[in-house]
Amino acid sequence: MNDSTVAKKQLVALKRKLDSAIESRSSLEDDFNLQSNLLIQFIGKLSQISKGIDIELDNRLAQLRTLFTKSAPISDIVEKISIISKLLQKHSLTNGKNIAHMHEQFNHAGESLQKINGLPDNLRRDLRALLTETKDSKDALIQYIPLLSKLLTFYDHALKSKNVTPTQGLLQQPIIATKIESSNKNDSIAFDVRILEKISASLSSLPLSIGHTNDLLAIKKKLLADQSSDEVLSHLIEIFDVIVADFRDEQSSAESFLTCLSATLTKVQSAVKETIASQKSSQLENDKINHKLQNQLTDMTGSVEKALSLNQVKEDIHEKLQCIASTLEQKSTFEQKNHQQLADKLNDMSAKVELLEKQSKVFEEKLADQQKKSMQDALTKLANRAAFDEFFAKAMVRFHHEPFELALVVIDIDDFKKINDTYGHTAGDKTLQVIANSIIKNVNKGVFVGRYGGEEFVLIYSKTNEEALTADLNLLNKYVTRLPFKFKSNKVSITLSIGATHIKSDDNIHTAFERADQAMYKAKKQGKNQVVYTK
Repeated sequence: MNDSTVAKKQLVALKRKLDSAIESRSSLEDDFNLQSNLLIQFIGKLSQISKGIDIELDNRLAQLRTLFTKSAPISDIVEKISIISKLLQKHSLTNGKNIAHMHEQFNHAGESLQKINGLPDNLRRDLRALLTETKDSKDALIQYIPLLSKLLTFYDHALKSKNVTPTQGLLQQPIIATKIESSNKNDSIAFDVRILEKISASLSSLPLSIGHTNDLLAIKKKLLADQSSDEVLSHLIEIFDVIVADFRDEQSSAESFLTCLSATLTKVQSAVKETIASQKSSQLENDKINHKLQNQLTDMTGSVEKALSLNQVKEDIHEKLQCIASTLEQKSTFEQKNHQQLADKLNDMSAKVELLEKQSKVFEEKLADQQKKSMQDALTKLANRAAFDEFFAKAMVRFHHEPFELALVVIDIDDFKKINDTYGHTAGDKTLQVIANSIIKNVNKGVFVGRYGGEEFVLIYSKTNEEALTADLNLLNKYVTRLPFKFKSNKVSITLSIGATHIKSDDNIHTAFERADQAMYKAKKQGKNQVVYTK
C-alpha cells in the first residue's frame, strides 16, 4: 500500500469524524435552543406570576429574558440569576411571614366568632370543624382563599341569625335595631339594647369618686330605661359631664397637694439655709469670744510674770479674773441663745415635715384607693377583667418557671338575658351580685375570683387536682341551684354552666382560656346547669 492510498483513507476517516462532530454540534445547538426557549418561557411565566409584587424583581426577570434571547455570555446570565435568586429568597421569607400572619388572623377571627352568644348549633359546629382544619399553618397564601370564603359565609350566617328576631325565645336579640318608634311629637330610631348594655358595663368599671359614682348610677338607670336616640344621646352627654367633673376634681386635688408640697419644701429649704447661715454666724461669734478669752488668759499670765510683789499679783489677777468671768458669762449666754434658736428652727421644720407626711399619706391612700377601684368590678366588687389578665399572666409565668397544678374555670349564668328582658336590668344586676357572693362563699380563700364581663365569671385554682376541682365546682353549682331567687313575686331558678381545665406545659394565656371557654359552651350545649372538665 503506497502513501497516497493511506492518505486517502485517513482523509475519509477524518471527514467522517468531522461530519459526526458537525452533526453532534447541530444536535447540541438544537437541544440548547430548545432548553433556552423553555427557560425563556419559564421566565416569562415566572414574570407573570410575580408581576406587581416587586418592581425590581420584574425588571431583573425582564433583563434575564433579554439576555437569553440575545444569547448573551454565560457570565452575564449567571450574575443576573444570582441577583434574582437573592430577591426570590427575600420574598420567600416575606411570604412565610405573610402566611404566619394570615394563619394567626384567620384563627383569631374564627375564635372571635365562636365567642358570640346565641350562634346556631350547626353554625358553631361547622365553625369548630373549620378551625380544626386550619389548626396547622398552610404552605401558601392561596390555600387560605377557600377557607376565608367559608369563614365569610359563617359570618354572613351569624349576622343573619342575629338580625332576624324570632317569634319565640328571649335570648336572641337583633344586632342593629331598625324599628321606628312613633310618638305624638316626633319619630326617633331606637338604640340597640346590646349597645346600651355594653355602655352600661363600661360605666360600671369606671373608678370614680363616691359622689360622682352615685350620679353615674342614676344616669345609667335612665339610659337603660330610655332607648330613643335623642334620650340616649342626652344621657351620654350627661355621662361625659360627670366623668369630666370627676377628672377635674381629681386634677384640682392633685394640684392642691402639689402646691402644698412645693410650698412646704420651699419653707423647709429656706429654714435649712437660715440655720446653716446662723450656724456660720454663731461659729464666727464663738470664735471671737474664744479668742478674747485666750488673750485675757495670756495677759494674765504675763502680768504674773512681770509683777514685783505678791500684792500687785493679787490685784492684777483679781481684776483679770473678773474680766474672764464676764467673758465666760457672755459665752454661756450666747451659746444658750444659739442653741435655743437652733432648737426652735428644728422644731418648726419637724412640724412642717410632719404636716407634709400627713398630706402625702392622705394622697397615697387616695391613689391606692383609685388603683384598687381600677382593678375592681363596681357592681359585684370582685376583681375585674384587667385584674384577671394581670393575675393570670403572673400565674402562667410562675407555672412555666416551675410547673404546679394550675386550673382555669369559666362560669356563665344560664339564660341571663332572659332575666334582664323579663324582669329588668335591676334584677339582672341583683342576680350578678348574689352569684358573685355565692362564689366567694363556696371557694377557698386562695382561689382568684373575678368577673370577666357580662354574666361570665372566672376562677383560678392553684395546687388543686382534677378530682378536687370538679367536686368543688359541682358543690358550687348545687348551691346556686338551691338559691331562692324571686322577681316580681315569681320564683326563678338560676343555674350555671361551668367549664374547667388544667394548664398544660405548651399552653399560653389564650389557648388555656379558649379550652376552658369551650368546656363551658359544651356544658351549655349538653343541657346547662353542669360542670364540664376538659384536658
